[in-house]
Amino acid sequence: MKTETLDDTRTRLRLLVVLFIAAGINRTGYIAAITVTALAAEDMLASARWSGLAAAAATLGIAAGTARVSAYMSKVGRRLGYVVAQLVAVVGAVLAIVAIQLQTFPLFLVGLFVFGVGASGERLGRYAAADVAPPHRRASAIAWIVFAGTIGAVLGPRLLGPAETQAVSFGLDGLVGGFLVGAAFVLAGAVLIFFLLRPDPLDFAPKAVADAQGGAVSIGLVLRRPVVVYGLISLAVGQSVMTMIMAMTPVHIRAAGGAIGMVGLVISVHTLGMFFFSPLTGWLVDKSGPLRVILAGQFLLLGAAALAAPAAGDQLVLLLPALFLLGLGWNFGFVGGSALVNAATEGDARLRLQGIADAITWVSSAVAAVTSGLILDAGGFSRLVIVGGLLVLLPLAVRLRVKQSVAAESTVDSN
Repeated sequence: MKTETLDDTRTRLRLLVVLFIAAGINRTGYIAAITVTALAAEDMLASARWSGLAAAAATLGIAAGTARVSAYMSKVGRRLGYVVAQLVAVVGAVLAIVAIQLQTFPLFLVGLFVFGVGASGERLGRYAAADVAPPHRRASAIAWIVFAGTIGAVLGPRLLGPAETQAVSFGLDGLVGGFLVGAAFVLAGAVLIFFLLRPDPLDFAPKAVADAQGGAVSIGLVLRRPVVVYGLISLAVGQSVMTMIMAMTPVHIRAAGGAIGMVGLVISVHTLGMFFFSPLTGWLVDKSGPLRVILAGQFLLLGAAALAAPAAGDQLVLLLPALFLLGLGWNFGFVGGSALVNAATEGDARLRLQGIADAITWVSSAVAAVTSGLILDAGGFSRLVIVGGLLVLLPLAVRLRVKQSVAAESTVDSN
């Protein structure tokens, strides 16, 4: 039997395909579950005021799990680390199901936090793809894994209606269906990774990257570089704006009398914008650099806010394009920001910076999820969207302030 070599192009391609399929499966389950969290929380609390805590718990779980799962992967490899994380996510989904049935909000938060910790393994999949890809194609590799989320964007929310019907037929709360889909798909993704992600992606990574556990490069100095500051702020703000508007859109729609099917349609269009154009985004980053792509994403977010602010909960003619642009603006910022941060340093500091970037991104998202419910309850959906639009001005201001040094460093890093 022929032994596969690490420089075998077919082996690299096969691993990328496995990572792509697994990302699509896992994201389907995650999106199906996370779409119903605000609705389940509102039912338990009889108010939308603190419903954002539900999505925040899952996001904090991702933030808390990223560094730990990444460290675990450095010991046992990407494959086993990925699988263990997915099994943790299944446990979290089961806890959430029990909480919905018992109408116990604290247990629901615990379940979502555990679900998020497990989901952090799937989020690190884009870096596994970068391990496999050659250096000049890392942005495109990241983008293709993000693109896999298109599967979840289309399939996840559209499964909510049938899942609700099935859950009710079993005598369960209809919203349990979202978490049943989540648990089933996440488990399927874990099985796929366990059997097919061989050899391990870390075997392809340059040794200085694969073994990064705190080397000579000072992470403090790296974090003070203008290009890193701008990249981190862009990632955090883009994730925050997307989260706060997306999380409360289902509540806004239901308040206007919309059914779960309408919620699923709007979120499908939104997540389609988030993931579908990722290959194009990666190509643009490779060709023109991340700065222009990030800037374009920030203007798309502003356009989304302008459309969504006056939209009523049943006004799909505004909500559909607004949520699509919201997803597309996030995509440009996420792929561009990830590539910018990933290229900002080499050697031992790279993995540490990746972990810090993800932690900042998901903590910011959690804060946005919590505050979104408060803002919605206090001032309505329009005010929530306006606040999101104002947040986009922050990275734009930082870019203007450090424009020359950011552009110079980005040019050097892209070469």
